[in-house]
Amino acid sequence: MPKRKQERNTVEDVQSSDDEFCTVYLDTDVEDTYNNSSSDTGGDTDCIKKRVKHLEISSDSELEDFEIFEGELKEYTAWHEVTSEDINPPKLNFSPGPKNVGPQTPESCVEPIDFFKLFFTDELLSNIIEQTNRYANEKIKEKNLSKRSIWNNWVDVTVEEMSAFIGVILNMGIIITRNLKDYWSQQHNSRIPFFYEIFRRARFQQIFWMLHLHVNVSNDKSITTRIQKIGNYLDYIDNKFKEYFVPGKELYVDESIVKFKGRSSFVTYNPKKLTKWGIRIYILVDSNTGYIYSFLPYYGSYTVESLMRSELPVTSRIVLHLYQQVLNFNPEAQGYHIFTDRSYTNLILAQELLKLKCYITGTMQPKRKYVPEIIKEPEFKDNNVFACRSGNLLLLAWKDKEVITMLSTLHSSEMESVNSRVHGGVIVRKQKPRMIIEYDKHMGCADKIDHSNSYTFLRKSHKWWRKLFFWGLELCARNSYILYKESLRTEGKTPMAHLIFLRKLVDQLVGSFRDGCTSRGRPSTSDKEERLNGKLHILRRNDRGRSRDCLVCSNRRVKGGRRESAYHCDTCSRKPGLHIGDCFEKYHTQENYKTQYLIKYD
Repeated sequence: MPKRKQERNTVEDVQSSDDEFCTVYLDTDVEDTYNNSSSDTGGDTDCIKKRVKHLEISSDSELEDFEIFEGELKEYTAWHEVTSEDINPPKLNFSPGPKNVGPQTPESCVEPIDFFKLFFTDELLSNIIEQTNRYANEKIKEKNLSKRSIWNNWVDVTVEEMSAFIGVILNMGIIITRNLKDYWSQQHNSRIPFFYEIFRRARFQQIFWMLHLHVNVSNDKSITTRIQKIGNYLDYIDNKFKEYFVPGKELYVDESIVKFKGRSSFVTYNPKKLTKWGIRIYILVDSNTGYIYSFLPYYGSYTVESLMRSELPVTSRIVLHLYQQVLNFNPEAQGYHIFTDRSYTNLILAQELLKLKCYITGTMQPKRKYVPEIIKEPEFKDNNVFACRSGNLLLLAWKDKEVITMLSTLHSSEMESVNSRVHGGVIVRKQKPRMIIEYDKHMGCADKIDHSNSYTFLRKSHKWWRKLFFWGLELCARNSYILYKESLRTEGKTPMAHLIFLRKLVDQLVGSFRDGCTSRGRPSTSDKEERLNGKLHILRRNDRGRSRDCLVCSNRRVKGGRRESAYHCDTCSRKPGLHIGDCFEKYHTQENYKTQYLIKYD
């Protein structure tokens, strides 16, 4: 297949920060303004009116055609049929190195937040706060603000506030709404008190718009500079993933697509995938736990040029790069077994992994280079199987509903009897190649786990790096749960469910931080000690000059009983609306302060 060429008119990344910095005025509809740039209707729709062409790459084909690789590679001509009788090739004993397989967590890790902070550390959080505050102050200075602009009351983000912000983002991944403004809805049938009690909507929007990870270099628009917006952040958490976990013998390589349809030169398109447009990320996963050990974002030619072994096909270089990450942290490791799909599996990759003492099993396209003709048009024997071998390489074709071609450097052509459900729900016994059974077992979880869509915060953005930031955040939460679960299982304890773990993590991140509005409704008796404490209470005018019901003398159940005040007590946490004078005094001196009305019915 000829190599696909990148379209000439692919547009580079948007350099403007208009979707982050919005000069919203206090008398405008903040919800609608925000919704235009950051709301969600189930993912990224056409956020750019002008359609641009993108690089189209199918995951079911190679990124780059095979080039003739001579070197040490021999053209495999010594293939012989082993369908009926096959040998078991010599096998290496699996060794992960000096460390044991599984979590490498400190004994102090007990609570969900302890595991989460192994990846999303205080150091990382402090850097995000520093960059966000710096970026916000720079952008505000550049603007001529109206007296009523919301940016006049910007204050720098604190550690507690950013931690609460992260907790709110994770909770938005648990509780899905049509768009962001719905989290602050005051409608009776859609109110979610958690969000407006933690943050005022305007303050949450300020942090969301000003979120930043790296210093912008305005004069340099090279791909290297653009990638730095997110590169250091992703590299940091990737190293942390490898630091606190040693994978088991079985690994698999797969893709994760971060949904994005904005302007970027490395956005890919695959019409066969559920998520057709997006930023591709290659991941190496521990098959037994689902722990994502390492990942490689695809930034187009920049990524390709940075990979090892430039003389090899790109797909082979990707797998070798990911496996090299295992060896970098565990140099003495040997005997690992990688499962791949037909996008990556080829004879060149199998040979290179054998040199690194690593096995491979995967489905393969029979038209690959160096594949013998006898496997392209197999003569099926008993059980619809045909197999041929050349040294440690085994090619097997199995005809089920369709012909499946497999390559393995570990298995033989051995068959195994399994249960199979046929038409009508009847279960029968049939023979199936053992390598395919193992492949289904270890690659099956790749279909069940959509690596970034489990309790995921998905919102539109013109900024591709923001999508990757939230993807990395969700990945930290997911891997932290797997670490927690595996740690408890080694101790013989039963772990909590994933959803319960996330909710507890949200509560621990938010902590005691409260910057939101108080809930409306009947006064709570829990504020008695606060309002009757005999201390100084300060009366202030309401924001924007809007009036609210006086908590003492207003009663909407009585015709004409509504009483409003433009003032509230700023000292009390509930910020109750009160009239100056008697109402203010009653509220802070009397236990039963409510004015009684005689309810009349017409």
